[in-house]
Amino acid sequence: MHSWVQSIMHTVRPHGFALMTAIVLGLPFQHAKAAGLGASDMEGVCLVKTFRTGVGGMRLPVWRPYLLLKDGSAYANPKLAPDTLDPEQSRQDEADRWGSWSQQGSDKTLSMPGQGAMSSAQCLPPATAGMSIQGSYKHVGGGGNTISGGHASFMRSDSYRFYADGRFSSGSNSGLISPGASTDVEDAGKTGHYRIHDYSIDLRYEDGSEAQLFFYADGDRLLHIGDEDFVPAGD
Repeated sequence: MHSWVQSIMHTVRPHGFALMTAIVLGLPFQHAKAAGLGASDMEGVCLVKTFRTGVGGMRLPVWRPYLLLKDGSAYANPKLAPDTLDPEQSRQDEADRWGSWSQQGSDKTLSMPGQGAMSSAQCLPPATAGMSIQGSYKHVGGGGNTISGGHASFMRSDSYRFYADGRFSSGSNSGLISPGASTDVEDAGKTGHYRIHDYSIDLRYEDGSEAQLFFYADGDRLLHIGDEDFVPAGD
């Protein structure tokens, strides 16, 4: 069984694509073949602006990704690697996440169930197989009602540190703040090896667990892992 990496809130709009340097990584595992989506099925990933609730109840802008397929369909906010997705089964189980896209000139327009036409703010290319990333990245999110005069808020931060040789470490921290009580829980963290290809990142942990997650990068400002954004942590 796979154990899936969890992450938190989108917080930053991405700009540019200049972070990664292509190298061949001699990782101690191979990507598992799956009857999912391959590079030949995917047109690309485009972002659409929306909003989510952050720490204390603050309303924050986020840029939700849509995976566009060459057959004209669009899949909203993927979490798992595309090659693990069974499109037929997904269309039955989560029909509200499937729509369509069209293009006029360089502009792409998306249509999703129950929503009006949405214009893409930005589209991002897939990663090259064997690309490496380096540095620490974090994601901070949460909720609560302090922004509207309440007294409770909670926060969770997740982090990754990546090395150019294919190693990584991950960790998390969460806390609750309310009148007369507060908690702070820190995860001990895990280490392992990563591999990047197309719109996927494969994580194999030293304890034997694995995760195959949706992925894209936007310069040295942002990594999108699973269904959340991570920004540089500043070592």
